[in-house]
Amino acid sequence: MIVQYLARYYDVLAGDDTIRISRPGYSPARVSFALVISPEGVLYSILDLRTDGKKKLPKEMEVPHQKSRSGKRAPPYFLCDKGEYVFGVETLNAKDIQEKKDAHDLVILERNERNVVVVSPRSLECFNQFRKFHHELLDGLSDPEVRGFLRFLDEWNPELALQHPKFAEYKDEILAGAFLVFDVNGEYLHRNANARNVWEALRSPGSGDPSQECSQCLVSGKMLPIARTHQKIKGVLNAQSAGATLIGFNDPAFESYGKTQSYNAPVSELAMFKYTTVLNYLLQRESKNKIQIGDTTTVFWAETKNKVYEDLILSLLSPEKPQITQEEEPQEERLEQDHGIRQLINDILFKVKVGGYLDDRDLGIPKTTKFYILGLSPNNARLAVRYWHEDNFGDFITRLARHHIDMEIDAGDRGAKIVSVYSLLKETVPRGGDVPPLIGGLLMRSIIENTPYPVPVYNAILNRVKVERSINYVRAGFIKACLMRIARTQSRDDEDLITVSLNEKSTNVPYRLGRLFAVLESAQKAANPGIKKTIRDSYFASAASMPSMVYPVLLKLHQHHLSKINSEKPGLGVNISKSIDEVMSSIDRFPVTLNLEEQGMLMLGYYHQHESFFRKTDVNESIEEELKNE
Repeated sequence: MIVQYLARYYDVLAGDDTIRISRPGYSPARVSFALVISPEGVLYSILDLRTDGKKKLPKEMEVPHQKSRSGKRAPPYFLCDKGEYVFGVETLNAKDIQEKKDAHDLVILERNERNVVVVSPRSLECFNQFRKFHHELLDGLSDPEVRGFLRFLDEWNPELALQHPKFAEYKDEILAGAFLVFDVNGEYLHRNANARNVWEALRSPGSGDPSQECSQCLVSGKMLPIARTHQKIKGVLNAQSAGATLIGFNDPAFESYGKTQSYNAPVSELAMFKYTTVLNYLLQRESKNKIQIGDTTTVFWAETKNKVYEDLILSLLSPEKPQITQEEEPQEERLEQDHGIRQLINDILFKVKVGGYLDDRDLGIPKTTKFYILGLSPNNARLAVRYWHEDNFGDFITRLARHHIDMEIDAGDRGAKIVSVYSLLKETVPRGGDVPPLIGGLLMRSIIENTPYPVPVYNAILNRVKVERSINYVRAGFIKACLMRIARTQSRDDEDLITVSLNEKSTNVPYRLGRLFAVLESAQKAANPGIKKTIRDSYFASAASMPSMVYPVLLKLHQHHLSKINSEKPGLGVNISKSIDEVMSSIDRFPVTLNLEEQGMLMLGYYHQHESFFRKTDVNESIEEELKNE
């Protein structure tokens, strides 16, 4: 299903003139140099196509499709290849030459302390393969540009390569793996109409290798040549830099019915091209359809040419991700668009919060548009699907909005309404730590399916609060969201008591205990202005787990703090006493232990009460002023 929907999205993008995506038979390549060849076959210049800057970067061009290749006898590419194929020359490490069995067959062109430029049996075979391959395909053409290119191949002598001044100038970059194209008579040869016709005829179904197996394609259902191997997917975090495969069979243990390699999962060459091309497009560095969630690289797409959904999804899932803009796009226009997205999100959140249904005007595209989200993570040389979800766009946005509404918490001027999934996951580990591999997938699945949040994530947040003795608005918001979904799932009546800000009506004992701890801490700060270590640093973790052992100690300490406050600021002492009496009015006993849900309620109560000290109220006005004067 995943491959089928990716192939379908390729057709959507291919029909959009504003999208640059490779057509069947072609693929993007990062090209560094163009060899300028005359119609007579003379190489008279080499153009550097790399961008200027601190680091020169190759130019991305659409070239004839380049399959993954490996081994000593790897086949050449059509009209775009590397130095050992085009020139028959390669660079070897000076130390490795002595260990090579065929060292006596090397023709050394240049030597230094580290590297040696040579014509080796391997590079010479690559060059001969490249020349033979192009003669077989292009000999029947009378096109002058094509004939000039073939003359260059026939007349080029690898052993005289360094005598060409331009090759000598760029030899280090060319022999370091740079891709090269050919400029004949002012035109890139891979864009030549006659050369393209030959290539496209070779790549059309039913042509090419007659031994290639034909079968019913799992994607299209048609009888077509089946891809023996699949193109590598690049752009997944921590995967191999050369790319990894999504579909592949490299061991007999994975094969069946005598089918080898990818013939076990018959996907046609055309379908393979479509799904790999569109997935690489979604995963490219500047893509707005890609976000990182823990170790999982996530891509998303909708079956529409309207790209408004990209900004909407990014703003809901990864608001910190910088928006990629076109250089020609005016800044004023971008700011206006950002304001429009923010207003759109606010309208969506409000409508979902009050129980309304989203319509097409709310979303910018039809709500029934099919939407997909795919999470990929590396697994050796392959990619593992961490999660996959398909839905209508309207339903998906509703679930995302519900997550953010559940996460909403009072944070004053320091908070943000939208917390990214990435920021939430970072709160489960120490600063600079790595998020456990499975956590991101579990959390994302609960968000997109609107199910209770995973216990491992909730437990990890509670542990960070205990260990660091600190609870910020992200942690408090997630604790609140977890508690709300638990109550909602169990159809309990106390869901409405789990609020965004301080709920003085709640009689939940753990919640009251959290509030009490915050009041006792504020009293300690008022009695000892400038104190660096409070009861939170010494007792908070124990108070959340074993209240009956900790709170009697805290109340005893509080008597000393209150005595000092009354002697210096009697009015403040009265307000603190009123706050404690109000909080403890619903606490008839201190529980021996608290389970995970009750610990979360305690932490939420502490956070709410602590935040309330920065709000103007009759009860804590004096406490607030004291805290602000610290």
